[in-house]
Amino acid sequence: MKKINLDTWPRAEHYHFFKGFDKPHFNITTNLDLSLLYRYAKQQQYSFTDCYLYCLLKAVNSYTPMRHRIVDGLPVEVDELMASTVFLKEDDTFRFIPLSLQQNITEFAAHTAKQKAIYLNKTLLDEQFKLRETSAAQIHVSILPWFNFSSFSHAATSLGTCVGIPKFVFGQYQIESGLMPLNIEVHHALLDGVHVAQFLTTLNKVISEVVK
Repeated sequence: MKKINLDTWPRAEHYHFFKGFDKPHFNITTNLDLSLLYRYAKQQQYSFTDCYLYCLLKAVNSYTPMRHRIVDGLPVEVDELMASTVFLKEDDTFRFIPLSLQQNITEFAAHTAKQKAIYLNKTLLDEQFKLRETSAAQIHVSILPWFNFSSFSHAATSLGTCVGIPKFVFGQYQIESGLMPLNIEVHHALLDGVHVAQFLTTLNKVISEVVK
């Protein structure tokens, strides 16, 4: 983790302006064309979910502004992000599964299976979870495969200190169109709309490299 120099950072004024807002986050919902990735997953016999989660993790680690956080009131850049990802249990409750970026989808799929086998059998709020949730080096990911959506809002708490962790929500894949909704929520002190657009370009590039 390294500090961002507010004397030279081009968006230092924006940072100071938005940091004190009561609701400093903004979110957008877009539709990703995942038709090629879906076809790739089926041809290679990978889980489609593993494929788009791998692409997301690779993209957020590749695009520097997605690694910006607020720690002790100051902007920092973290080195590597993991994903705190929501997966459903058979009893329709969920658990937070920590996932780390791997060298390729094959390794990521094995890693995901291992992590799910461990964490789906744990309680929701154990000591390990509490320790993980204090880390700035993560993103939050939810998967809602049951329906399509055009907007999304998150549950929020006033407890603790906001460090600007981005949130991602995937919706139902539409087989006919090849589109999947993705909601992205970020902290406005750290990112603007142009950064979300650039991130989406990065994500699409990662997907293209995976399926080629």
